[in-house]
Amino acid sequence: MKKTWVALAVAGAFVAGTAQAQSSVTLYGIVDINYMWEERPANVNGTVQQESVSSINSGHQSGSRWGLRGSEDLGGGLKAIFTLEGGYSPDTGTLGQGGRLFGRQAWAGLQGGWGAVVAGRLATFSSGTGSFDMFGRTDPFLTGFGLASLGQTFFSANALRLDNTIAYQSPKFAGFQGGIGYSTNVDGGETVPDGRNNTAIASAINWEAGPFWVSVTYDVVNFGDPVAPSTVQREDQKHLQVGATFDLGPVRLHGGYADQSAISGVPLVSGGTGAFAQLPAGISNFDANAYMLGVTWKIGAFTVMGSYQMFDADSKLTAANVSFDPDFNIWGVGAAYNLSRRTNLYASYATRDADGSLSGNAFNYKQLALGVRHLF
Repeated sequence: MKKTWVALAVAGAFVAGTAQAQSSVTLYGIVDINYMWEERPANVNGTVQQESVSSINSGHQSGSRWGLRGSEDLGGGLKAIFTLEGGYSPDTGTLGQGGRLFGRQAWAGLQGGWGAVVAGRLATFSSGTGSFDMFGRTDPFLTGFGLASLGQTFFSANALRLDNTIAYQSPKFAGFQGGIGYSTNVDGGETVPDGRNNTAIASAINWEAGPFWVSVTYDVVNFGDPVAPSTVQREDQKHLQVGATFDLGPVRLHGGYADQSAISGVPLVSGGTGAFAQLPAGISNFDANAYMLGVTWKIGAFTVMGSYQMFDADSKLTAANVSFDPDFNIWGVGAAYNLSRRTNLYASYATRDADGSLSGNAFNYKQLALGVRHLF
């Protein structure tokens, strides 16, 4: 059960007969633990034979987390709002997001009838997670479930988070909602000179009408000047994502498309990189399109999910001047069963099949998971 504390005004409950503005803080979180069997590459670049492994893991359906969110009514429809949220692994008891206390999101701002303006470490509108997500609905797996997640082929939907960000999200009007944000340095504190900071722009727009919903997001990361003059300037990354759903009673159809440039196996910011970290060493700055078709079917307490993803990359020359074409496909199926409003069981299976230049280097991957998730 969520626990909410209503704070009393420090100067007293009333001043001149008028009640002080009410504020509240809520503790919330998710505990997600599972058994997992995998057949995967034995090293990060997928260049040696596959090996199978059984393990107890955390955060398969949803990343395990805990957080504090709060608001204060300032009057006239204006509120002060904040969220502090950190990831953790119940299988080991360690912090997530590189050991950050509030690595998932940490922000504060103001909210009114005109929308919300916030600043801090934010999950982008395109990320599939966080307080301002505007794209996760595209994925039947809601960008969870490991290898089945849309984040395996859609780069921004792989929980993209930006430090030092100021963002605005509009209210919903006639079915539309928009968002725009700017980061002065995507990972870590800003440095001097200013031109060496990696800046980013995040944007999104949604529209919903009856059973139809569509989202378009666009992220641009501008990499700063290299420290050493001899270092090659890293190309800017640009990620366009388009997603849509259509409801047919208990069935929801899903579709998505991404146009992504200057992709690299090097993480954009701290955190997981999914399939992108599995690219052979030296492969970077290539372009790729990604496609997804999926379905969700709700049957009583059951939710059944399935999707197909295709990653279609442009050919890229390696350091040895050999053409490299990193294409692959992902199939995923899963189901969740609600034991209560806050607790469910789940199961999923996904497989990644390599095409092109990846087909002969053990890049293929199989993943089976059985778990339980509890919300508090």
